[in-house]
Formats: sequence, structure tokens, C-alpha cells
Amino acid sequence: MKAYSLDLREKVLTAYHRQEGSIRQLAKRFTVSPRFVGELIARFHRTGSYAPQPHGGGNPPRIDAQGRQVVYELVQHHPDATLDELCQLYADRGQGRPSRSSMHRTLSLLKLTRKKRLIMQQSVTVKRSKNSVASINRG
Repeated sequence: MKAYSLDLREKVLTAYHRQEGSIRQLAKRFTVSPRFVGELIARFHRTGSYAPQPHGGGNPPRIDAQGRQVVYELVQHHPDATLDELCQLYADRGQGRPSRSSMHRTLSLLKLTRKKRLIMQQSVTVKRSKNSVASINRG
């Protein structure tokens, strides 16, 4: 979700300082949550700024750049391995076992897809016209 605009933040603070309503009333008036209004006021009093904070960045990926190279090699040697199998193969190399989601994100990042090996040949349905079916039934 994107941060609220500076214009909206300024309007909320101006209305609060003019005592145009409580935090809940201001939140309803500007269609934001009361928590946003309260935290905005607290941050403004604490720092003097009402600008949005930068994104925290999130957690680092479980499979780092060196690990991506390992995954690439695993896929080259085992192109038909499932996500669970790739996770186990990765763990067997002493890298720690990643989750299936981490492995999927890594494969997507590397633009690798699973190559399925056909165990059995797929059945082929022969299309017949109505005339050929009718001649079989008459026979």
C-alpha cells in the first residue's frame, strides 16, 4: 500500500491543531484510520516531520546470491525435481533447508521452470466424425 500524500498529512495535522475534532472524528472526516492520525500526530510532536517513513525493506531472502548459483546447478543436474526435492537437495549441500516458497521465489528470480519428465505416454483420443461412428454401429 502506498503512503498517504503529504497534502493529506498536512490537512490532518492542521485540522488537529485547530482543534476541529477528536482523532476519531478527524479519521472519519479524512477517511483514514484513527491509528494513522494518532501516529501522525505523535511522530510530528516527536520529530517535527510528517513525511512518510521509508520502507523497511523486509526480511532478507533465505537463498542468497551464492545460494542462487547452487540452485541453478541443482536444476541443471535435476531438471525434473519438484520444489520439495530441490529444497532437500539444497539442504544436502549444507546450505540449510529453505521453504518451498523461498525455492519458488528463487526459481522465478532465475527464470527457471520445472522440466517435467513423462513417465507414461499420454493417451491420445482419436476424433471421429459422426459418420464413422454410425458405420461402426451398423457393422
